[in-house]
Amino acid sequence: MSQELTMATAQFKFNMGDRALQLRMTVPVDPVPLQSLLPMLHQLENQFVGVAVQRVEEQGKKISCCAGCGACCRQLVPISEVEAQDIADLVELMPEPRRTEILRRFAEAHDKLAAAGLLERLQNRQGLPQESVDANGREYFFLGIPCPFLEDEACSIHPDRPLACREYLVTSSPEHCATLDYNQIDLVEMNPELWPAVAKTDPVRRGDTFIRWVPLILALDWARNRTTEPFERPGTEWIQEIISRAANPNIPTATVD
Repeated sequence: MSQELTMATAQFKFNMGDRALQLRMTVPVDPVPLQSLLPMLHQLENQFVGVAVQRVEEQGKKISCCAGCGACCRQLVPISEVEAQDIADLVELMPEPRRTEILRRFAEAHDKLAAAGLLERLQNRQGLPQESVDANGREYFFLGIPCPFLEDEACSIHPDRPLACREYLVTSSPEHCATLDYNQIDLVEMNPELWPAVAKTDPVRRGDTFIRWVPLILALDWARNRTTEPFERPGTEWIQEIISRAANPNIPTATVD
């Protein structure tokens, strides 16, 4: 953002089960695109995750996720549309030859999905029943496609990783993640989940009944083919709505004609 923004301090009280989290955020009052608030949302997510981790540690459990275990980086990661654009911008700004290498990895994954017959299903995923979404996710995992940002079994864009990646933590053995054995995977409960709240905050076209999300692996395709300009709203309104949606996932998604 080139112009200097007017900022305001916003305070929120957020209940996470039996815990109250006091939030104090400096937010733009001026209209801004939602993408400009992603660094702020990452900080907010870190606070939510911190409370969730503290809760499981008090139960005597330990987070087993660590560098060197990249099993979850082979899952079909759902991200909001605004995060898809952010991923595309991140790649575009990478210096050479890194940018070319990352683009090659995305293209290689694209070709592998097409050869497996999964690409079209992922491109036309909106409105599918949950069982079909789950089946596509399992098929994707067993294709063994690593996230293009996975290097030495660790995330190479860790500070900028999507919200869903931040929310995926387990206390079970890594071997269960490696086989996608959900019966043995002990996920850390994330309540609230922030990424769906962000995905629901961008208005959808009237009549749509789905959350607009993008598989991370198709983020560059989505950004390349987008046809609408991003909405701008006061930053205070964006944050207020996202926090409200995180607290109450059943709030109807805003619509536009």
